[in-house]
Amino acid sequence: MANAYIPALAQMRAIKLARIRRERLLPSRGAVVVQVGNRVGALDIIAKSNAMGHLRSIPLARYLKTNEATLPKYLVKKPGEDIQARDIIAAKPEFFGTMRRVFRAPGAGRVAALYGAWLTVELMDTPFELKALYRGTVRDVMPRLGAVIEATGALVQGVWGAGGEGFGVLQKMVDAPDAVLGEEKIDVAARNTVILAGAGITETALRRAAQEHVAGVIVGSLQPRLRALVQELGLATIATEGLGERPMATPIFELLASLTGNETVLNVPGVKRGTARPEAFIPILMPSNTPDAASPLPTLLAEVSAPVRVVAGTHAGELGKIGEVPDRPRALDSGALAWGAEIELASGGRTFVPWENLELIG
Repeated sequence: MANAYIPALAQMRAIKLARIRRERLLPSRGAVVVQVGNRVGALDIIAKSNAMGHLRSIPLARYLKTNEATLPKYLVKKPGEDIQARDIIAAKPEFFGTMRRVFRAPGAGRVAALYGAWLTVELMDTPFELKALYRGTVRDVMPRLGAVIEATGALVQGVWGAGGEGFGVLQKMVDAPDAVLGEEKIDVAARNTVILAGAGITETALRRAAQEHVAGVIVGSLQPRLRALVQELGLATIATEGLGERPMATPIFELLASLTGNETVLNVPGVKRGTARPEAFIPILMPSNTPDAASPLPTLLAEVSAPVRVVAGTHAGELGKIGEVPDRPRALDSGALAWGAEIELASGGRTFVPWENLELIG
């Protein structure tokens, strides 16, 4: 049997050329500024949401060192009036009028109300602008919500990620997939780039990366104790092998290393975006004579000799290739029947592995 459809649990982890479609959604309703068919770059604005107001209560009497009975006469801005950041809202003369104690607006908005000793202001948030992130073509528009971008390029899906989104030129920082990236290799030249590490990255290197305004990090694995630090730094980070001490799979490292110098997108979906994996995407122009690229669809077509990685079971972490795809389920040691493939392990030997314990890596 030459090929077989793999259930969704056996998701693709890396592919040299893929056609993908990604939803780009506003955090709140707004206006979409692109149309179906438009070509967009990664940093192009495709939608905007209006500024939203939020209320802030301020103990104004305490700031001015007065009481609520006399507070109204010190107001420079009355309820209902607009304010700009640093405008004087209230001022109280001191030392026989030679000095003033003032309170300034913490941001733009308006004075909402005065309740006793407390002043309430409505501050306007900065309007949100949604970037395309993926260089490609607008394939669908969802009015007031966002758009769907179609792009072609190299796709690498990670096991763990945090830090949101990142965009920059890919820069290889180590020479081998089992190397650990230290702070000494990160300097001002890494600013606004996506850096490629190997088996891991040290705590000091992560802090240095944030200090130098690195756009993102792709690493094989991450020490569990560094998860909180990545989130604290807001540094887009993808671990291709997950948490712990594991080198990056060689095919993934070699693929990314070969694309050094190309613009790279890191996208770590939030909890509300479902269970989609964090991913790195490097846009590549597809030759006109190339057939449709593979896409991460609900099912994936696996061919004999396709490179895979075992993600669970006795051989977890081992690389190999599909040797044979049986046309019927096999019995496992537990007695249960499972669909899967015969895998020729890189370390030698051959074993049957259920689809849910496999990941395609090329």
